[in-house]
Amino acid sequence: MADALPKAHVKQYAVDLHVHSKFSVRPSQWILQKLGCAESYALPQDIYAIAKARGMNYVTITDHNTINGSLEIAHLPETFISEEITTYFPEDNCKIHVLAWGITEKQHADISALRENIYDLVRYLIGNNIAHACAHALADMNGKITPHHVERLFLLFKVFELNGARHPVQNKVLRAMIDSLSPQRINDLEEKYNFDALPAQPWKKHFVAGSDDHSSCDIARSSTTVAVSRENPQARELLLAVMRGDTQVNSLDSTPDAFAHNLYSIGYQFYKKHFGVAEYLNSSLTLRFMENMLAGLPAG
Repeated sequence: MADALPKAHVKQYAVDLHVHSKFSVRPSQWILQKLGCAESYALPQDIYAIAKARGMNYVTITDHNTINGSLEIAHLPETFISEEITTYFPEDNCKIHVLAWGITEKQHADISALRENIYDLVRYLIGNNIAHACAHALADMNGKITPHHVERLFLLFKVFELNGARHPVQNKVLRAMIDSLSPQRINDLEEKYNFDALPAQPWKKHFVAGSDDHSSCDIARSSTTVAVSRENPQARELLLAVMRGDTQVNSLDSTPDAFAHNLYSIGYQFYKKHFGVAEYLNSSLTLRFMENMLAGLPAG
């Protein structure tokens, strides 16, 4: 966390900064691909209700390369428009995900035009003061990530996500790597890659946490608490505090049980959508049990 604000003036606000809705449609898990499942079936309005019921002060949706989910709740209080951007190192097409929060529709269009090149993308985000972070930095999404890519991420990003859906070892290793950074280490990396770091004081990094929920079952399981100096801040003030590092991460380790629960939930919602399961809920005790266990109900 950055230099602490005076305690008498600090207000704490919780937000899950990484959540997916039905507008994320391309699953990475092979079993969901085989079933023909979408990545998520969660309705944006349900995400809002669940997040609020689970103690989140602000709500956003970060679908892959679209802001449609965020736009569906943009009229509700304490929301802001966000997305998870798929971008690439142009040298070898290594895939990286970037979270961008509090953007406009025009900025989303600009991001879509730039996202094929991670260097152009991050320069745009910094140049337009858009709050952003590298998501699950150690995840290998297309079989190409190496330590050299991770080192370049340290030159590109100020804020890194501790991801609630990834193996906890990834988060622990990422923390250890970032804790070892120093001005000299950054200077060595700049010389190694012939590339100046983009953020100010790049050896000082901040963390956020997000659930990376796709089923609505784990919304707010991992979240970020943001310290702001007044009550009811605008989303812009909240996100400026995120970039300053006035944050505390609240992250529960992902487990095999939680991963399986999410897969079962997405599979159940797929069959519910495509085979008319909903009309039998009132007449089947088994289906009502499955609905309670696998539908991520707003009751929290």
